[in-house]
Amino acid sequence: MSFEQTALNEFITLQRGFDLPKGDRAEGAIPVIASTGVGGYHNIAKVEAPGVVIGRSGSIGGGQYIQEAFWPLNTTLWVKDFKGHDPRYIYYLMRSIDFTKFNVGSGVPTLNRNHLSSLLVNEIGIDREKTIAKLLGDLDDKIAFNTQTNQTLEQMAQAIFKSWFVDFDPVKAKMRGEQPEGMDDATASLFPEKLVSDTGLPEGWIKSEIGDEVTVVGGGTPSKKNDDFWVDGDIHWTSPKDLSGVQDKVLLDTASKVTEAGLRKISSGLLPIDTVLLSSRAPVGYLALAKVPMAINQGYIAMKCEKVLPPEFVLQWCVHRMDEIKQRASGSTFAEISKKNFKPISVVVPSEEVLTAYQKLVKPLYDAITSNIRQSEQLSTLRDTLLPKLLSGQLDLERN
Repeated sequence: MSFEQTALNEFITLQRGFDLPKGDRAEGAIPVIASTGVGGYHNIAKVEAPGVVIGRSGSIGGGQYIQEAFWPLNTTLWVKDFKGHDPRYIYYLMRSIDFTKFNVGSGVPTLNRNHLSSLLVNEIGIDREKTIAKLLGDLDDKIAFNTQTNQTLEQMAQAIFKSWFVDFDPVKAKMRGEQPEGMDDATASLFPEKLVSDTGLPEGWIKSEIGDEVTVVGGGTPSKKNDDFWVDGDIHWTSPKDLSGVQDKVLLDTASKVTEAGLRKISSGLLPIDTVLLSSRAPVGYLALAKVPMAINQGYIAMKCEKVLPPEFVLQWCVHRMDEIKQRASGSTFAEISKKNFKPISVVVPSEEVLTAYQKLVKPLYDAITSNIRQSEQLSTLRDTLLPKLLSGQLDLERN
């Protein structure tokens, strides 16, 4: 199928964003849109929704679809006039274009909208635009729903941990002669009925060190100069960079893979599923449960949960103790926490029966998070496969 073509700068009107130094921003809920995403918030909007924004400086191109009033920064270009085209279709069109071809920056990547006159786009008609936008938009909406659901599930896991193991709510309720809120009789019976006066801990629970309750290991990087360690590798090998874009505390894939020969160069070897990963430097504090076996580099403290503490408990313990973890980090170039400084951090160890009840309640939450991530990855792949075929007319929905 062939279409007439129009120069992009005639198809829509792109406008440079607006200056807004951080010191001039007021507290508010209006998203300030930078070249790669939301860069903060303000109390005044410059543009009404829906909006489409691409990177102009620093990071160019990409594409963001904004569904609320916003302030586009001067590092962006935003669509000032859609000229009758479907806004969400324009967003997908922007995502399909390789704007790096128009980079005019010698150091910092920069896009000049006046240089886009040579960029031709297909005129497919508003009906096709809306059909394509609806199909791809439904996929993105489901991905966004999964992300929101996972945030709720993570908040639930955090709330349960805090209630049971930080605030000791079930114990305190029983001390008042009350039924612990939201808990059945069988689970409530597992909790002690008093706090020990000199420790403040529930009776029978102990205070230990995390290094005594989990197996703490570090990792390494096989030589990148040796192809035998990397080429055609199929074993997951992770660095903290893998967690930099992870919204959920679950890791399913890694950017790099090593070979069996490369794995043998890593003293900690292949770590099992449900190993808790904590980035120990650059920066300290990324967290995830490994949901596939993987090896790690030297930027991690990994915790293998081989004793009584379940991995979900250890993950949430890390969340709760993160301030102390970061305070124990040191270094002149960048902060790093060593295994030596990490292992002595205290952890309250409940009874095995309580831990079993906790894992029975929380593990399904992380199973659901994992399932949602896998589904979102499949939907993303489908969307990215369909996008060029739909825009080019190779796939015509009106005929299929």
